[in-house]
Amino acid sequence: MTEEKSLDYQIKYIWDNIKGFHIVHYIYTGHELGLFDLIANNKENGISIKELSLSKSLNFSYLSKWCHSGLAWGILEDDNGLIKLASHMEYILTKPGDPRYLLPYLKSCIDHFGPDMKNHAEFYKNGKIYKFQDHGKKFSDDIGSITEGLQTLMVHKILPNIESIDKNLKDGVSFLDFGCGTAKLLIKMSEKYPNSDYYGLDIDKLGIKIGNEHIKSINKEAKIILIDSTVDKLPNKESIDIITMVEVLHEIEKGIRQDILTSLSSYIKKDGYLVILDETMPQNEQLTDQKYKLSVLTQYNEMTWGNDVPTEVEQNKLLKNAGFSVPERTTIGGLFTLLVSRKI
Repeated sequence: MTEEKSLDYQIKYIWDNIKGFHIVHYIYTGHELGLFDLIANNKENGISIKELSLSKSLNFSYLSKWCHSGLAWGILEDDNGLIKLASHMEYILTKPGDPRYLLPYLKSCIDHFGPDMKNHAEFYKNGKIYKFQDHGKKFSDDIGSITEGLQTLMVHKILPNIESIDKNLKDGVSFLDFGCGTAKLLIKMSEKYPNSDYYGLDIDKLGIKIGNEHIKSINKEAKIILIDSTVDKLPNKESIDIITMVEVLHEIEKGIRQDILTSLSSYIKKDGYLVILDETMPQNEQLTDQKYKLSVLTQYNEMTWGNDVPTEVEQNKLLKNAGFSVPERTTIGGLFTLLVSRKI
């Protein structure tokens, strides 16, 4: 039985969430106006509100209120009348590609998640799905930016810390990223481990188009091959040494998830690796556990995309039935689940 909360506690809880709503919009505005980058560029000495206003040709009264709000909410700091970013906000708001960079997620709350959730009531009535692939190019671009930090983490921390995988990649193997999106992970991998060959597989035509344009611009067409699984020839059976899935498993339609993993297994060599970074949905009695807070958020805002976040029991069953070992399971950043399995 849960502890009963007081009326005052519940009122404060709701107001705290209203504050969060305002802060997300506040950050969106600051990014759109280029204010965070300008403040970060003056991080040593700080910058006055007047200088900010003049540099960006912005209304001084509005900008003053923006700065004062940021100070009140802990996004900014006052250093003898000069504005600076609060501790660690530089990484969170101005460092694309860094695992700590949350700006793309915050932007997507306004540009994509909010508009989608505004229409949830209609979806609840008609049961329709607004698929990821149907959202358009900007959506594909922005989701690619959201996951880039996780891809950086996979390339520079997770895989190098798995000794056998790191050695294989250095020697040269066949590597496939399933649900490759705009191919940012593959491009990073090709720079980190140049001796390996890289493949990306996805059904998002827009993502593949964006990825191929980037690959061509850096002259890596011979090193990185992207495959549209709906029309292109798939890899040969048992030809891949390592497959990664970053924020993809929960996006596969639940009814075909087992078939997809079984099919993936057929492309991996015996003793090859499947490395999954995703969320894990809690059991009902664990719903308020803070380590599952991102899983619950993801499940909520992606439900009308047709996405369903699996539980630990479901993840293990899917992998076992596809011919993989029971995964080594690690929590990453207190939010994400890392699963490492080998093909038996």
